Amino acid sequence: MTDTLIIRLPESGAAAASWLIFDAAAQRPGYPQSGSLSLAAAVAGTRRVVVLVPGVEVLLAEPELPVRGGARLAQVVPFALEEQLASDVESMHFAIGRREAERHGVPVAAVPRERMEHWLGVLREAQLNPEALFADSAALPVNPSQSVLLIEGDRLHIRHPGSIPMVLEAQPLGEALELADLYPAETPRSVVAYLTQEDWNRHQPALDAARERLENLKVQLLPHGALPLLASEVIANPPVNLLQGPYAPRTPAGERWRSWRIAAILLAALIGLSLLGKAIDIWRLGKQERALDAAIEQVFRESMGEQNAVDARRRMQARLALIRGGSAEGEGLLEVLDAMGNAFAQVPGVSVDALSFRGDVLDLKVAGKDVSSLERLRTLVAERGMQAELQSSSVREEGVEGRIQIKGRGKS
Repeated sequence: MTDTLIIRLPESGAAAASWLIFDAAAQRPGYPQSGSLSLAAAVAGTRRVVVLVPGVEVLLAEPELPVRGGARLAQVVPFALEEQLASDVESMHFAIGRREAERHGVPVAAVPRERMEHWLGVLREAQLNPEALFADSAALPVNPSQSVLLIEGDRLHIRHPGSIPMVLEAQPLGEALELADLYPAETPRSVVAYLTQEDWNRHQPALDAARERLENLKVQLLPHGALPLLASEVIANPPVNLLQGPYAPRTPAGERWRSWRIAAILLAALIGLSLLGKAIDIWRLGKQERALDAAIEQVFRESMGEQNAVDARRRMQARLALIRGGSAEGEGLLEVLDAMGNAFAQVPGVSVDALSFRGDVLDLKVAGKDVSSLERLRTLVAERGMQAELQSSSVREEGVEGRIQIKGRGKS
């Protein structure tokens, strides 16, 4: 999960946007900033971008509809809200939320297409690609036992328990509270009001007058404005996302791929190097196997007196079984020959001049370039559990000639 950059767009005519960052644990590490959208884009990076648009320009509703969901629901919604719209339904964009189990209506947000195009246009111009667009009024906190007020200058946002939020002109505030049904005849309401110190100084007389008609009124001052309050609610309980239908994000997968591209390239390189290493190992083992086969064939030709060494191992085993009646001694010779063949493959420049086998003892007459190569050959055979002894060595014109005696396992 990545950090989230929450940007609040101003109403028409306002000077600057404001923004706030939440980390992956939904904690707010800093304070709100304000300025042009290009400044917000500079801190966006790979963060998830969420935008709050002016709720005064978005109609929020919860019509009761006869259909449950799908394409049919999208067709019915415009006509269900037709009487509440000041514009023609054809010019409106409708976004549909998830029906809550305890509520009868379906949450819907409606906004003129012209405003959607404008908001997305200014965001694209600043090179911002939001994953979600929410009405800021829909981000007003939900309180099941209190009416929630947010007073910002000339705007009053209000949400009663179990109702959708409303946005009203807050001037004069007393009349706005009357229009917002803050004083029902049957039961006085309990209210919590959020506002800045500046707005409290401006609206305190009207709020003090309202206090007398309420069960209770709790005032919460917002030292950093309304954005932290609204952003926290968006993180915890996202409202209806306006980016649906023709405005749905088209490239979230591409954005995620760009953020993971370097890691993917490094992973592919690591896999490629691993496969290359395996290929080199297989090539080396193949080379060793071919050298071993060549040594076995040489031993076969010299010991069996045959030039055709095809399938030498099987034919030697069969010949020994025939000669010795399938005794374990034949198996002992094969074991000795196998150890010797492996040793010859690892000591280049050593060849067999003659050999004889009797009673599981193999006598070899070998030639090499020096005594150390013969001793190396003897050591490799001994490492296979055989008894190997360099019995003699003598210098000749082209190198050294020696005699090596090899005994199978357990022989003395």
